[in-house]
Amino acid sequence: MAWEEESSEDDHSAPLLPQEDRLWRHPTEVAAVAPTAVATIEAQGPPRLVTVVALTSCISMLLTLGVVAVARPFGKGSTDLPIAARTPSGGLDTVADVADLTSRLRPAIAQIAARQPGGDEAWGSGVIFRKDGMLLTTHHLVDGADRLQVSLDDGRQVQATLVGTDRDTNLAVLDLEGDDFPVAPLGEGRAAMKVGQPAMTIGAAQGPSPSGPLVRVTVVSAMGQEAGANGRTFVDMIRTDAAMEQGCEGGAVVDREGKVIGIAAANVPTGGDVIGFATPIDVARSVATQLMADGRVRRAWVGIEGDSGAGGVIVGTVLENSPASSAGLAVGDVIIGIDGVDVTSMSALVVQLRMFKPGATTSLVVTRQGAERRVSLTLGERPD
Repeated sequence: MAWEEESSEDDHSAPLLPQEDRLWRHPTEVAAVAPTAVATIEAQGPPRLVTVVALTSCISMLLTLGVVAVARPFGKGSTDLPIAARTPSGGLDTVADVADLTSRLRPAIAQIAARQPGGDEAWGSGVIFRKDGMLLTTHHLVDGADRLQVSLDDGRQVQATLVGTDRDTNLAVLDLEGDDFPVAPLGEGRAAMKVGQPAMTIGAAQGPSPSGPLVRVTVVSAMGQEAGANGRTFVDMIRTDAAMEQGCEGGAVVDREGKVIGIAAANVPTGGDVIGFATPIDVARSVATQLMADGRVRRAWVGIEGDSGAGGVIVGTVLENSPASSAGLAVGDVIIGIDGVDVTSMSALVVQLRMFKPGATTSLVVTRQGAERRVSLTLGERPD
């Protein structure tokens, strides 16, 4: 073989390894060898890259599998600078990136203690999104509570007033006592998101003695999903590939720049596993705006009950004195489009109706006994 001809094993005219690559050397050699070693690393880059790649892979594995828990209690050493004014770190690629995002976001993540009239208390998280103390959280946490106490990262404990809740999106808005709060920057919404992008959930640890926050590195695994939780079915949700920590419901799901892309809604068992779902931030922003203006969300209403099927929504009931009855819809009709957008399920119809306000006029595409027709109707306001 060629290598045997070029160098026999009896030939010791040159060392098997360069001097600078030996694992041990006498202390007197260190000063003389060090400059040579640096030069060798530069000249023989590829072998050294193996070590770098291995280290990077280990870090990535830790981020994928682990939860990063920041043990520093709420109330010690927090910054009072507006979070939105800070420069994003630009990554979730290393532990340092996750720690940086956590440090910047934690002042705007609060723990909520919701006490029910009977004395029972539940804990969850909230996201401060306005400097005057407006905070987003989940409906099911605060529903029916007679006392809402909020613990902030800087040690303050403040009372909160319920502004309004929305069962359909599992969202609620609270108003904190005080002013000039740090706020979390909100993202642009689903149009700027991609399935597969890295994300991080951040919320407050559960329990009467705050010791959070808790964060988990995750991935946006799907969008536009249905999720059954707390006795209701939620539509158009963000699905992540990992469950959120206990107490983090109502907290933030953020992208690699630290912008909030969703409000953590619930963990849902799926196929023997548990995964997290979040309400998209553009939905949360719209709901919060309406709750702050009117204390409730006004939704457009067709006035039917039905099920998904036959490539659309099969009308099972047409309610009396509804837009549907006025427009002549009948049991057995299949709604397959609204305002030029295809409708393939009841969830899709619900999502599209969110784009309209009560009183708007729209056009439905309906099939009846195999024939397609267009139906114009004026949307009503959905009764409570």
